[in-house]
Amino acid sequence: MFNAGSWNSLYTWLVENHHQLTEREKSYWMEYLAEQNQKVLELWSERLELLDEVKEKLMAKAPLLFKTGDENLRGIQYFHLGLYDKAIETLLQEIDASQQPTRIYLYLGYSFLYLNKGEQTNEYFLNVVHRSLDPLEKHFAFLGLGLHAGRNDKIEQAIIYLEKAESLLFNTDVVYNLGICYLLLEMPSHALSYFAKVIQSGEGDGETYYWLGKCYLDSGNRTQGMETWYQAIRQFESSELLRSLAMEFEEKEIFPCAVYCYERLKDLGDDTLPVIHGLAWNYGLMDEREKSLQCFHELFTEEKQEINFWISYLWLLDKWKEETLLNEAIAEINKLNLSHPLLKKAVSEAGNK
Repeated sequence: MFNAGSWNSLYTWLVENHHQLTEREKSYWMEYLAEQNQKVLELWSERLELLDEVKEKLMAKAPLLFKTGDENLRGIQYFHLGLYDKAIETLLQEIDASQQPTRIYLYLGYSFLYLNKGEQTNEYFLNVVHRSLDPLEKHFAFLGLGLHAGRNDKIEQAIIYLEKAESLLFNTDVVYNLGICYLLLEMPSHALSYFAKVIQSGEGDGETYYWLGKCYLDSGNRTQGMETWYQAIRQFESSELLRSLAMEFEEKEIFPCAVYCYERLKDLGDDTLPVIHGLAWNYGLMDEREKSLQCFHELFTEEKQEINFWISYLWLLDKWKEETLLNEAIAEINKLNLSHPLLKKAVSEAGNK
């Protein structure tokens, strides 16, 4: 449970003291940092991947909006089943007999997109753009082109295609992903309007509110950002959203709001050790010592071997100048024979005071 300043201290300490570490300790740190990095990647990955964000919604929405003339074709049925290789093979056989060949091109484009076959993906989508007279078909062709560009990190190109799609038809998936594109370009003031549009349409979920609030904050409008996040907390019972907001509030040193998120998680039935740890740490940073100590007692009753719990506990005890509790904690750590470079450093510093 470290904020940015704590992590900077950690990295500085590692750089300055790496030559004093044993090979075993160096190996431990490599694994530890890789694990922390993976956790961060897992937390943010779904927000950074354009294709995965909308694929399920497209599978549900796009075919329903199309005219149904060719819906009984076997190739389209294979597409709905997610059998994209089979869909391509069959659609290519059926296309000559179809009265709506551009509709088939559209399904072929998405089939190739889901199989990550870029050249064919663009070929079929561009075919729809140039040959179709149906605005709906062109809309989804531009969307497909935008998704493919975004998937290949061509964000500016993705924006061009997605804006063309938006000009033909209002689709919250398109608008949402325009917001994501501008976030990837680190342009929160541009992204803000798109997330606001999604919410105004009545289809905004907790994630949309999260990004809207973050855009407000990153654009300098702290009041509106906080109000948006508070509305999200009240409106959505999402554990993922609450964890994300708790981390954001802690990072910004708004500890009462972080505590509120963790308490909401408990109300929703999430009383896991990471949630209790979040409460213990943030209560401690608020100098709510009794509540913090109660949470740490609960943690150590359940799990005494978790290094992060002890590091947080020692850091707070040292900050509070609770020498008796600090000495008791150090004795317990030695009794448990726990080993960790940061723990070793914390114990050493506490012992020298």
